[in-house]
Amino acid sequence: MTVLSLADIEAAIRDALDTIRPGAVGLPGNADLTQEADLDSIDVMDLIMEIEDRLDLSIPVETLAQARTIESLRAGIHQLNGGKP
Repeated sequence: MTVLSLADIEAAIRDALDTIRPGAVGLPGNADLTQEADLDSIDVMDLIMEIEDRLDLSIPVETLAQARTIESLRAGIHQLNGGKP
């Protein structure tokens, strides 16, 4: 398995966010996804499916539950993909 770079993961997150909530793509990395990006639970699941498609991997619910920001989601996916925490 190829370990994805943090930049690749963040790009996939932001591309997926652009699909789900175009106005939120420019949010800072520490922005709360549910509050500042105005994502409800269905939007979050859609976001995860978009990210999974872009990165060709499966993201467990635990990773999603721990991720409230773009940065924490990026770190969780990076660690899931074999990157160092």
